[in-house]
Amino acid sequence: MSMNRLIIKGGYGEHGRSCFLLSFGENRYYMLDCGIMDTDPNPFPQVEPALLKQTRYLFLSHCHKDHSGAFEEFCRQGFNGWLVTTRPTLEFSGILWDKTILLDCPSNPDQGRKGLSLEDGLSFSYGKSGHCAGSLWFHFRDPYGSVLYTGDYQKRPLVYQTDPIEGRKADLAIMDCAHSKEQGDAPELRGQMIRQIQNLLKEGRKILMPLPKYGRGVEIIYMLRESLPEAKIAMDQNMIRLTEKTLAFPQWLKPKAVQDIQAFLAGQPDKGLDSGEYDILLLGDTHLEQPESIQLALQATSKGAAVLLTGRVKTGCLTETLLAEGKAFTMAYPHHQSRGDFLEMAHENQFQVMLPFHNPEKEVFWNSFSCSLKKS
Repeated sequence: MSMNRLIIKGGYGEHGRSCFLLSFGENRYYMLDCGIMDTDPNPFPQVEPALLKQTRYLFLSHCHKDHSGAFEEFCRQGFNGWLVTTRPTLEFSGILWDKTILLDCPSNPDQGRKGLSLEDGLSFSYGKSGHCAGSLWFHFRDPYGSVLYTGDYQKRPLVYQTDPIEGRKADLAIMDCAHSKEQGDAPELRGQMIRQIQNLLKEGRKILMPLPKYGRGVEIIYMLRESLPEAKIAMDQNMIRLTEKTLAFPQWLKPKAVQDIQAFLAGQPDKGLDSGEYDILLLGDTHLEQPESIQLALQATSKGAAVLLTGRVKTGCLTETLLAEGKAFTMAYPHHQSRGDFLEMAHENQFQVMLPFHNPEKEVFWNSFSCSLKKS
């Protein structure tokens, strides 16, 4: 029943543009995320205006553009329902909307199991997803069944707190599986990255890491500090500003991580980064699009520095050029689930149908058995 009423508008079979709708009554829908694909000439999910007008609730799992970036466009096309999300998600995404239901940071995994009731049998519980400040997973119940949506989820983050998805039942689970080619769990993938960084440092090479807003940046800071205590780690001013904004919501973070990152920020030098007095440089510019980032990257790579990319590569940006020239390389930082994580979650819960999203494959799982779907 849940699969029959699921409308997929993005995120399934692609890394981005996450957008799913489910009916819970005649001409009534709730939407899970409304992301864009910023690497696509047509970035928005194609949701019909009539369907947007029938959407009573839009649940935003977190602030990243591939989950929230279509909000203003949807409002222009007719959405006038309730937005359900958290304070950090609103602040980081820059969304302003009068009809907003703000959810508190869950204090423990069982807080939401009682469920919050909305209308006509639609209720939901929620928990922290471990992806960024304010990020959530949702578990819905309505007259037609139950649906679990992980958003972007990581069970074993270093910095963010997670309410693990365990022991739950759902007719349909839409589950993060962004690292679909990786079997290792988070500690294994972090270990691979640290070993590669160590090898480069032993060769006498500097490393630049362009990082996105409000997500894995603080995770990588903490990982580097813990695993490479002798390395000189520097940040540009944009990365410092973004990190400070995340630390402004400490209830979503692990206390020790907050203390350590605050101490690290306090020790950052005031002088410019063009002096090259660092081993690893963190830049708050995912695709190296800002003039200052471009200048720093070009100067550093001309002297043999390597650029480590931990996310998607945007067409037409400097990251793409450096990758083509062999001056940059990509590695998966475990800020999402691997295939191994996905299968572990499948065994820890009772989901009738599982739909992995956030990757290029199109698969559906029935009770741990997979079947590839043809592209539509």
